[in-house]
Amino acid sequence: MRNAPIGLILLIVTSLSAAAQSGSASSPNWIEQWTGNYANQDQPGREAPPGYKVLNPFSRLDEVIIPLLQPWAAARREATDFEIEEDGQVCRPTGLLMAHQNRGFQLVASPGRITSIGQGIHTGAIRRIYLNRDHLKNPPLTSLGDSIAHWEGDILVVDTIGFDDKSFMSLDATRHSTELHVVERWRLILNGTYLEKRWVVDDPRALKAPFTFTRYHKKLPPDYRENESNCLSTPDNWRAWVEIRNSAVKFAAEQRAAELKSSAKKKD
Repeated sequence: MRNAPIGLILLIVTSLSAAAQSGSASSPNWIEQWTGNYANQDQPGREAPPGYKVLNPFSRLDEVIIPLLQPWAAARREATDFEIEEDGQVCRPTGLLMAHQNRGFQLVASPGRITSIGQGIHTGAIRRIYLNRDHLKNPPLTSLGDSIAHWEGDILVVDTIGFDDKSFMSLDATRHSTELHVVERWRLILNGTYLEKRWVVDDPRALKAPFTFTRYHKKLPPDYRENESNCLSTPDNWRAWVEIRNSAVKFAAEQRAAELKSSAKKKD
């Protein structure tokens, strides 16, 4: 090596540096291994593979979140009519924590990006996770946020910020703020038959402390095809349902205003 040409040495050093920066996955054919359809994690958490356990199943996640809510977030939860205000009721994306922590999904992997297509395309939406850039300096605030990822050995670490404050963390009307920060650690286990996701959810404005949970999604056969699902069957049905929902929202707001006015008069 002492007598090797300078050009060869530079080529080797450059190659090693590029490999280190990319944080190689566990296998050179990771794209093929990760691409595919993955099943639901059932709500009671029964479908964990042998030797693994679901931490904080979706059906009991409220028991974890509610005690952690900051006073303003707890008050907002009490004032929320979930059935009216949750966007999935009118076929809109329901947010990362509602749409992607339990439902099945399809992963489409490529060298610089992983696309996660949630079940129920209207409410699950399409999530893009970038492996070739940092977070945007001023990301637009959305229900799914701005997701980037890097490899730590065979674990894909997904970091997401840039959320709006319109979606929920759970079915019991627990809200988050725009400071929501979600870190997920994904890895294939049991010879690639399951995808394990470990979530850490932090929001210093809405939560007193972070919380965590795990989910296990079984990889489905290559010939699996998701059945087509329409949130509402026709545009006319959607418009009619939106009109009904908007009327309900207006009525609920008027009711709250009347209650506040009545309460103020009693104090006087």
